[in-house]
Amino acid sequence: MPTLEILLKIFKLYFLSFFLLSIGFSNSDTVSLPELGRTNDPRLKSDISNIKLFYKKILWKSLSLLGARNVASIAYPNSIAFMKSDNSVAITIDDGFCGLDNPLGDMTDDIRILLKKYNAKATFFIAGTHCSHTSENTIKKLLADGHELANHSMYDIPYADLPIDYFEKDLMETKNILDEYTNNLSKWYRAPHASITNEMHDVIKKHNLTHVIGDTFANDTSIPDPKWISNLILKTVKPGSIIILHMPERGVREWTYESLELVLKGLQEKNFKMLNLTELEKDSKLIDLN
Repeated sequence: MPTLEILLKIFKLYFLSFFLLSIGFSNSDTVSLPELGRTNDPRLKSDISNIKLFYKKILWKSLSLLGARNVASIAYPNSIAFMKSDNSVAITIDDGFCGLDNPLGDMTDDIRILLKKYNAKATFFIAGTHCSHTSENTIKKLLADGHELANHSMYDIPYADLPIDYFEKDLMETKNILDEYTNNLSKWYRAPHASITNEMHDVIKKHNLTHVIGDTFANDTSIPDPKWISNLILKTVKPGSIIILHMPERGVREWTYESLELVLKGLQEKNFKMLNLTELEKDSKLIDLN
């Protein structure tokens, strides 16, 4: 048992340190922000060497052997990592819709059409700064198809080392942006980079939000290999799993589109119902009632 606890601590330290970037504060009231995750991740498959890619795969696969569901539950005890279900999973897609630095990159409608092809619903975790290059009509069609939007803060940065009032400001700014698209914004929140503190949890609860992690993830932003990503996800997925994927953009991690299609196809072959988080929660409550 001590060995397992040590491994779990190592996993959590790796999971956070893998993303956390150096951060500094000036003597003024201005906050110095960390670099965006997309700044350091490969944008194209050619941006990473074969040796580095091999290393990342080995490391991530080794960590998955610990059991992602158990690790996520222990490492993030105040967050939801999975739900009860007989044959359903939740599809969640982070970093929607399209980065501020990629004005011609929006693939929201491509993803909507792909999800419709496999009769899948999804929860889109949206960064407030990722809404400028996606038309309101495209977002309305996404919602009309039964998908839901969720808060992912303004920026794709780790907020754990930032002042708590700055985190709350960004949280509310993102909410205000997303409220422009829907009167029924979901209650879900996911901290960028899985970087969250007890103070952040308090703010989230204050605003009646629920923090969601997930139990099925293949580091798809950092490993540009769709088949490897989908194989790992399909190998580790279970009933009630919350699957974490990331939004593709033209010219920025487009491989996640192919990853998503392979995952959807594989889940369909396994006879899983593919739901958004709110639907999976309803499914879970029905099981509790029975």
